[in-house]
Amino acid sequence: MALYAFDGLSLSLGGAEVLSIPELEIEEGEVLALLGPNGSGKTSLLKILAALLAPSEGRVSFCGSPLGQGCALARRIVYLHQQPYIMAGSVSYNVEFGARSRGLGAREAAERAEAAMRLLGLEGFARRGHRALSGGEAQRVALARAIASGSDVLLLDEPTASADSASRELIARAIRRKAEAGATIVLATHDEELAGALGARALGLARGRIAEKEAR
Repeated sequence: MALYAFDGLSLSLGGAEVLSIPELEIEEGEVLALLGPNGSGKTSLLKILAALLAPSEGRVSFCGSPLGQGCALARRIVYLHQQPYIMAGSVSYNVEFGARSRGLGAREAAERAEAAMRLLGLEGFARRGHRALSGGEAQRVALARAIASGSDVLLLDEPTASADSASRELIARAIRRKAEAGATIVLATHDEELAGALGARALGLARGRIAEKEAR
């Protein structure tokens, strides 16, 4: 059984159709890269997967049930915006928040946050304030927070868009490690090289429709 399954999905916003996907399945544990130009529907598709947008027509199931029901959706899924929100406070506060939001105690949350920060090369950033972060550093902090949450479905919108080459490599490494641990990763990206490095199944979108499918 697929983790996600679409059946006759369409989405209209402001009177205009932005997505039309008759059929799509995403398997548990796979890495799927959504490729396409700006305005192709990548972000809208991610938001539907995150249950942040509801389709205008059709059905989306998650674990065999209508999206939003069963499978502890809120605990399993993390959606990372292209411009991630960083809370006021230190890097360690932000990353630990991901673990604390899942009900972990202070010690376990701190340990999980430390492991996530190491993975993203943030060991020396623990006390750095949120205003002192570059765009790429903020993306790494947000991804570390998502990893610290323990969620096993990561929905990532352009995770390397503001990253320099060093941050890009660290982000790619972290995504790859999560995938190797069995997480399901869906990322919207313009970076076909990143998609290839992650061994992702590529799904091309154009004007809200599936334009191209590629095997891994």
